[in-house]
Amino acid sequence: MLIKKPEIIFIILAFIFGIIFMFLTPPYKVPDESSHLLRACEVADGIFYNKEPAQNVECDKYIKKQFALIRPNEVYQVTGYPPTLYTFSALGLNVGKHWGGAVMFYMGRIFNFLMWLILIALAIKITPVFKYHFLFAGLLPMSVFVGMSLSADAFNNAFSFLFFAYIFRLIYEKDKLEKYDYVLLILMSILSAFTKGAIYPIFLFFFLPIKRHKYLFAFFCLGLAFILMSFWGAINLPFYNPEASPDYHKYLLLHNPFDFIILYVKALIYNCFYYIRSCIGILGFLNIRLAMPVYIITVLVFLFSFFALPEKKISNSQRLISIFVIFLFLTMLHCILYITWTPVNTYKIAGFQGRYLISLLPFVFLVFAQNKSIFSKNFQNSYKIFSIVYIFMLLLYSSWMLLKTYHMRWVIHLFY
Repeated sequence: MLIKKPEIIFIILAFIFGIIFMFLTPPYKVPDESSHLLRACEVADGIFYNKEPAQNVECDKYIKKQFALIRPNEVYQVTGYPPTLYTFSALGLNVGKHWGGAVMFYMGRIFNFLMWLILIALAIKITPVFKYHFLFAGLLPMSVFVGMSLSADAFNNAFSFLFFAYIFRLIYEKDKLEKYDYVLLILMSILSAFTKGAIYPIFLFFFLPIKRHKYLFAFFCLGLAFILMSFWGAINLPFYNPEASPDYHKYLLLHNPFDFIILYVKALIYNCFYYIRSCIGILGFLNIRLAMPVYIITVLVFLFSFFALPEKKISNSQRLISIFVIFLFLTMLHCILYITWTPVNTYKIAGFQGRYLISLLPFVFLVFAQNKSIFSKNFQNSYKIFSIVYIFMLLLYSSWMLLKTYHMRWVIHLFY
């Protein structure tokens, strides 16, 4: 039965709706996509890091055939992002150089999308636990939306899912690690340092089936990734919101951290549902919101899946470390946004979006996982079918919202 092959279901649905999303969404209507195009063009030309703002990029002149691509003289949002995040989109841009313009742009999207699809499908295939939760998370409208774009989130989310899946495979299927497992874990830890912070799965190394020096190995990989990530940040140009005052906010953090704590707690309380909604899907340039009942039902379907599809191997210590890492991630990202993005004399931390949480969702799986099976196998199979049908309808509805927003003339011709 196809229900036993969730990775195949993912490939089918992700491919169909990824292509639909891609060609319904005009260029630059994905958050920061114009900036991601600038960085992808740099990587396509072999500019892997920036000590000063890049200019006269060869790739730019090909895309300018149809697009008003303007390379600024100053740093932009993703100036310092590692080239690993743009490897596939840059490859697509280079392939499309022969045609330039729109063909070149969409080749960048297509290559990035295929990478995203393959990595998440592989993650679903190799993980021994949470297969349908990975399927559901990977097919959230926001996940598919950034997956089909030039956004760095495509590689970041896909790599994070694969990293989690491989760790789950080692924890829940192996009694001891082979030499190649150690090599792969170190390589993935190094690669995670050159993403948008996808080093967090390394915290699960503490649960690997290692009999000797387990904690030493975990701390080594975590330290290595953190050092490399810090080194990359040190040699690249940082981006700051022109309305922000990094030095002032750094001073406040050091001398009056209580103000930041108040703003942070308020952000979590007042923006909680916005974070959830934008994780599920606020599409376009954050201007296409789904109906409110859709968000609520999606959350309920997702949460009930942990009761309907239990995992019997999850320990309380794994839950605790997951809660800690989620809290650490939220705190660090809010702190960074407070320094780099939040304007002076405002009373809220600006810039956080729920799409940043997608790469961290496997930790949510561990927090809510149920060890006791209260439903029969038949019910579990039925719920798997229901979740597939639901996510299909959710993606169909999201496609309609994109069509209605950007191609209203088609809609009018279709119905009138």
